[in-house]
Amino acid sequence: MHEETERVDFSELTEVFGLESFLLKSVGITIGSSTSHLMFSQLIARRRDSRVSRFEVVEREVTYRSPIVFTPYVAGVRVDTEKLQNFIMQTYRDSGVTPDAVDTGAVIITGYAAKKENAEAIVNLFSQWAGKFVCATAGPKLEGMMAAHGSGAVSRSKETGKIVMNIDIGGGTSKVVIVKGGTVVDTSSIFVGSRVIAVDHSGQVIRIEESGSLAARELGIDLKLGALLSVSEQKAIVDILTNSLFELLERKGLSPFTQSLMETSPLQYRDPIDIVMFSGGVAEYIYGHEKSDFGDLGPHLGERIKQRIFDSAFSLMLQEPAERIRATVMGAAQYSLQVSGNTIFLSSHTILPKRNLQVIKVCIERERPTAEWVEGLVREALSRYDMDIFQPNHPIALTINFPPETTPNPALLRSLSQGILSVLEGTFTGAHSIVLIFDIDIANLIGNILAEKLKFSKEIICLDGIEVGDLDYVDIGTEIESSRTVPVVVKNLVFLKGAAQREI
Repeated sequence: MHEETERVDFSELTEVFGLESFLLKSVGITIGSSTSHLMFSQLIARRRDSRVSRFEVVEREVTYRSPIVFTPYVAGVRVDTEKLQNFIMQTYRDSGVTPDAVDTGAVIITGYAAKKENAEAIVNLFSQWAGKFVCATAGPKLEGMMAAHGSGAVSRSKETGKIVMNIDIGGGTSKVVIVKGGTVVDTSSIFVGSRVIAVDHSGQVIRIEESGSLAARELGIDLKLGALLSVSEQKAIVDILTNSLFELLERKGLSPFTQSLMETSPLQYRDPIDIVMFSGGVAEYIYGHEKSDFGDLGPHLGERIKQRIFDSAFSLMLQEPAERIRATVMGAAQYSLQVSGNTIFLSSHTILPKRNLQVIKVCIERERPTAEWVEGLVREALSRYDMDIFQPNHPIALTINFPPETTPNPALLRSLSQGILSVLEGTFTGAHSIVLIFDIDIANLIGNILAEKLKFSKEIICLDGIEVGDLDYVDIGTEIESSRTVPVVVKNLVFLKGAAQREI
């Protein structure tokens, strides 16, 4: 199957040019409201078009899945980063993979875990421990989209032409995504999950999230930490939460109680659904793969949802996903690898590789921009990303896009270089490296102009022919000497921080 594929060390990508494909080792780490786990994968990057030196990831083979553990908390409020780090390190040992052998990966914090007081500390901890990774706190829409990719909903929609609804039910939230023709067309999230209430072996309440408290209050149940919660009361709370979930899924209008549980706006897409799939931890109960009781609402919630499915039109649409509880980690890391052509500019051949550069996107919409106008656009983009004051420990790549069919000319190059220089002199005075990415072939020209004006006082990297978007991150590999090209991995992850939800 992989006869033409060669293993390449990403830290020294010097022989990609001319290959049809090569391998990368990747790891995804998900820290969720209820559970945390890892997945190691082998990615196959293949040349997109035989006429150009551009590669993209076309296949992923899972090589190791960690055990699924409960996300550790201290006093039910703060995530225990020390225990998390020990779990990650033990998983590496068990997998037989060393951190140095991993080429790229992602740490994703989701759901209630992303809303805890030390979510930022978790990102920093794992970013430092595994510096090759992108680390992000995922908001509900991104998390839902990752689950839809990981569950197979996106690929199933693309392959069949059907409209697929994927419902990912975790510990704190249910994320609903509608996919049409392989494209996500709508998302929504509601605070319905398996661990909004948890009890110990004696039935005493040991965890309460706000949605669990709201459901109990709606039913007149006196819910307190340390108090007993009977099975019948647990089922009653599950019933009202399930009703709210199906109000959202059926798209017929929401009751006031359901509105109080919404994390985002309701679904707007109104066309008929062809296929319904469930992922997340509760999906293990819905599809009958899990029978164990972990002291939360999971078994009752899975059973009640299954009953509601077969009492409704959803029974004709229900299909099983490719992944259930591991859907989010499966879809966490979306990578594309591109190669910048031989019009690049490097002020030195020793300044690469560079990793985890945040993309700051600037769109030049005029065909004949002035230097002042370019300067204003760049400053506006930096401010939009909170980069108007340079942060030396937060490396960036300024990517500049032009209108279609833009033709390079002396006036354009002069305005562009002068505008960028004005920003450098006023904002990036302490920067040691300048990374610019263009979507037209002007990297070498602009790089030479900047180097001359700056008297080679700064490291300058100018690339072109690379497609990047808002909130992407890029890794730039070492130069391929024979062709003067540079491999670039684009990491398509979004940083979102949800507003903290009040805890009971």
